[in-house]
Amino acid sequence: MNDDDLCRKSATELLPELKAGKIKAATLMRAVLDRVERLDQQTNGIAHIDPEAAIAEAEARDAALAAGEPAGEMQGLPVTVKDLLKVKGLPMEMGSFAFEGQIIDNDAVAIARLRAKGAIPFAKTATPEFGHKVLTDSPTNGISHNPWNLDRSCGGSSGGSGICAAMGFGPLHVSTDGAGSGRIPASACGVAGIKPTWGAIPHETTTDIFGSFTCIGVMARTVCDLAIGLNGMKGPNHMDPWSHGGSTAPIILPADPASALKGLRMRVVMRTLNDWVDPEVEAAVLDAVNGLIDAGIKEVDKIEDPVYDNANALIYMRSYQYSRFGHLLEKFGDRMDPTARMSLTPGLQHTYDMLAKAMRARTEIFHEIERQFDEADFYITPTITTPSLSIDHKQDQPLVVNGIEHGPLREAWYPYTVPQNASGHPAISVPIGMSSSGVPIGMQIVGPWHSEARLLTVAGAIEALFPWAAHWPPAAV
Repeated sequence: MNDDDLCRKSATELLPELKAGKIKAATLMRAVLDRVERLDQQTNGIAHIDPEAAIAEAEARDAALAAGEPAGEMQGLPVTVKDLLKVKGLPMEMGSFAFEGQIIDNDAVAIARLRAKGAIPFAKTATPEFGHKVLTDSPTNGISHNPWNLDRSCGGSSGGSGICAAMGFGPLHVSTDGAGSGRIPASACGVAGIKPTWGAIPHETTTDIFGSFTCIGVMARTVCDLAIGLNGMKGPNHMDPWSHGGSTAPIILPADPASALKGLRMRVVMRTLNDWVDPEVEAAVLDAVNGLIDAGIKEVDKIEDPVYDNANALIYMRSYQYSRFGHLLEKFGDRMDPTARMSLTPGLQHTYDMLAKAMRARTEIFHEIERQFDEADFYITPTITTPSLSIDHKQDQPLVVNGIEHGPLREAWYPYTVPQNASGHPAISVPIGMSSSGVPIGMQIVGPWHSEARLLTVAGAIEALFPWAAHWPPAAV
């Protein structure tokens, strides 16, 4: 087995051999580091990496195992972490010159849990400045490219995570998701990505725990690996009040997910704020829906297209970002991404009246999503209305396809992913096919609070229908 073969193994395949010492953690880490060095020059998914520290930690894991210490649940697994989260010993620049050179001296709770179970967080992945948009480019790290077509965007803001999952830069990739930031790049890069229920994974370092939209999530090439990553971080922590309703009980997927789904009910939601869906995307989603129906799931009647007041709800996010980064404008504003600077500039939205509208919008979004579960156990949407955008697309430009303008990105490209951040519901994006242009198409599955086990089971059934993990993007070969 060569190094690339090793890097193509899933966490599910690697763990038994790592725990038994048949594969050394240091051997695996060297293979991953070599692969990153050879291949990431094309894609630019890695923002920061410390090879010497990664090898040293892997060798320490091997030595402990050889000395008779029990193997960790995630023994020796290389893990990347989005550069908005704390990882001890690595930079956290968040794509901004304002934090250039900042080295972190402690792990976030979720990362500490992975490390305590034997995983090795070895690299930070690319993000737009402060994670403020759904495309991944930043002043400090440049532009990140889609592994399936380097002229296309990888999506964002967890674009680096999507790249690393698609490229085989380790089996598990910790993301964050504030308005679709994990699901959008998962769809664009042809991998699986989960945004769990608020607090399922503690996110204690956010400065507005009670108002933030952002969740910590996972990306991986397989659904079983998503479960491993989620299990490694989930459970209550006293520093995050939303986590108090969570559970440490591991999610165990059935051997035959399709059989386990018989009798469940799903609703299909093809449109919301958008009046257009790429025909190839719509056909792929309906094909996946038919596959689930053949597996014994019942499709329930559609209700009128849901309308979400995403624009007003997102005032919360802009206010949160301003409270955290607004003070940097005076010193660093001329070196910021223009749309990051714009999002931090106070305007008419910063009033009591607009805050009241945001509070109402968020409540109404929650109720509207709950309405989708009337007589349904989960619902399905496209993840994004059309496959990944051109690499030079700007956040403040409208979605234009074949010369036709369809409106701002939020309403026209990713209207499906924002609501679950406002409401706290869990959602997964899974690959369901390829467009004629050779880039992936993704589908979103949404469930009630704390229904991650069911969503992962549905995702596992879709994976059986569309075994995407066997396919690798051109940049990864």
